[in-house]
Amino acid sequence: MIYAFSPEGIACLAAVLVTRPLLAFDIDGTLAPIVDHPDDARLPDAVQHCLGHLAARYEIAIVTGRAVADARRMFAFEPRYLIGNHGAEGIPAWRERTAAFARDVRSWRDALEACESLRAAGVTIEDKRFSISLHYRQAPDAHAAYRAIQACLDALVPKPKIIDGKAVVNLLSPDAPNKGDALRALIAETRCANVLYVGDDDTDEAVFGLHLPSVLTVRVEPSTDSEATLFLRDQREVLTLLQHIARQ
Repeated sequence: MIYAFSPEGIACLAAVLVTRPLLAFDIDGTLAPIVDHPDDARLPDAVQHCLGHLAARYEIAIVTGRAVADARRMFAFEPRYLIGNHGAEGIPAWRERTAAFARDVRSWRDALEACESLRAAGVTIEDKRFSISLHYRQAPDAHAAYRAIQACLDALVPKPKIIDGKAVVNLLSPDAPNKGDALRALIAETRCANVLYVGDDDTDEAVFGLHLPSVLTVRVEPSTDSEATLFLRDQREVLTLLQHIARQ
């Protein structure tokens, strides 16, 4: 991985920014710092202001694990594209498929709410209609909470697609797309020539791993296992990146 603000990283950014790319961002851990309770997450004022400024010059896409309605309330402007539930919500061409995703989630929610070991371990169930997130950031013993989650997942029908995140396990319908699938669909729909994508965790690796020549990927916080091209040292440098783009 290349540090985004090294000479080589700046050259990579310059090469894509000159093409007026689609700017695509994850929310939690990227545009907004990760907090203990998802409902408390906010975009810092400076990030909100800079992103709104960029939206007047670039097309902006938000690709998030949050539900679309939940994500929308976090922005002071309307992003051109808003894709939620890790890609399962917000792609017009897939609208007819979402009813099946919702049925799976309703079935899983009932089974998970009956799983007493989750409550005992301090796991919180977040129903996002087209996916479920099992949060264990507040659990007294994170390892025990993760084991409780894994034990309960064995009883779910149909078997969910599982995406681990930072102190969260995300459950998607087995036929649901991931963020990489969603970005491919968005590229096809918009016919954009290039994309700059910024994300921060395992859910974004589905995009990083595409290795499309038209997509420059940036990971918040370096990881030896990541397939992103560039990295930022931490979430605070996202604002520096936005300001860098605005100056171009």
